[in-house]
Amino acid sequence: DDGNLEPPTTRLWVQYFLAQHYDRIGQPSLALEYINAAIESTPTLIELFLVKAKIYKHAGNIKEAAKWMDEAQALDTADRFINSKCAKYMLKANLVKEAEEMCSKFTREGTAAVDNLNEMQCMWFQTECALAYQSMNKYGESLKKCHEIERHFAEITDDQFDFHTYCMRKMTLRSYVDLLKLEDVLRCHPFYFKAAKVAIEIYLKLHDHPLTDENKELEADTANLSDKELKKLRNKQRRAQKKAQLEEEKRNAEKEKQLKNQRKKKEEDEEEIGAQKEELVPEKLAKKFLLMLQSVKRAFAIDADNPWLHECLFRFFKAVSESKNVPDAVQTVLTQQMSRLFGDTNPKSFNEAFLSKHLNSIPHRLAAAKMMYYNEPSSQKRAVDLATGLDEFLDERGIQICVKVLEAVRDGNLGVCKETAETYRAQCHKIFPYALAFMPPGYEDDVKITVNGDSATEPEELANEI
Repeated sequence: DDGNLEPPTTRLWVQYFLAQHYDRIGQPSLALEYINAAIESTPTLIELFLVKAKIYKHAGNIKEAAKWMDEAQALDTADRFINSKCAKYMLKANLVKEAEEMCSKFTREGTAAVDNLNEMQCMWFQTECALAYQSMNKYGESLKKCHEIERHFAEITDDQFDFHTYCMRKMTLRSYVDLLKLEDVLRCHPFYFKAAKVAIEIYLKLHDHPLTDENKELEADTANLSDKELKKLRNKQRRAQKKAQLEEEKRNAEKEKQLKNQRKKKEEDEEEIGAQKEELVPEKLAKKFLLMLQSVKRAFAIDADNPWLHECLFRFFKAVSESKNVPDAVQTVLTQQMSRLFGDTNPKSFNEAFLSKHLNSIPHRLAAAKMMYYNEPSSQKRAVDLATGLDEFLDERGIQICVKVLEAVRDGNLGVCKETAETYRAQCHKIFPYALAFMPPGYEDDVKITVNGDSATEPEELANEI
């Protein structure tokens, strides 16, 4: 109004903040429009590329986000913060080797980047590596990283032994009290929590779905091997398979001999052994139920409405309801405690009550639908319709929970329904057009990511379509 012109950078920073605003409220198309305009006017400002990478990350396209973060890193290769940020984005995009190369710019020369990062207890890198390997179903590599993090915390505990005598000698009592308080919360650190969560999820999955020989072969990292190295690997695997087959045949022959001897012995004292077994089984089962009840009560006290806890509660309720030959004392304890947890009801009614209480929450609907099909496979249609609902009034209709629903439908947790899975994917793609998880089949094969700032063109085809 006073005739003074705003400096040229005003428009740039308005576009910069508007892009972040629209990203925050879940409108990635508008956010990209503003940030692209800002980059076009000032293509050398690193912060603009950082924001663009964040927009793609929040929109569900982590590979494109990693590409733009790499562009930002290429503008200032001496910045350690951007280097670490770029490596983290690459790990989230499952580009483990590229992330290692990125980190090697700031690690000690003459040693491998991974070894140096492990030596320096760089746990953010190891945590992201564990998550990346888990998403690629390379469970062995993921568990290796988890155990490396666990060793770091064991070393931290061991290193504190010298500090006890030091504090007493120097009379630094306040520091000593802080150390004692640290001991109580050391394993509550986010790095340890994440690593433990990943390890638990993998161990549970391997328990439910043990790896077959085909899975183990697929787990081998063949993506970066040459044809000659790949051929050597296949030959080595075939030789190992033949050797394992011969050893298995030998073991089977030995087992047959042992079985014959055991049958003779079993026939002689069948009555005594049989009686002991009949007495032991209910006690073992009762002991498990009491341990399960103890864990259930602790979890219930923390978050009674947690969707995953509901699945555990339902399975426990159903197992106890269908159990037989439980000792009277144990049955009395179970009856009293379960009436407090579940009330006077049955598993089906308990699930329906949970569903009616959280009818507008997608995570809770998914948990209830899983247990509905688990209890009665005949109710598959209702369970699938319940889990795959995408109405606007539903809470927590985000990318992550929709990915979980899609995985549940594909994995058979709601029965065999391939057509439903494809229909749900298409519906999610309309709502989240940038998310990789909902792209049409074959889309990821066409996506190419260049590392270390070598990308020459800007792939905006998707943005133009939208």
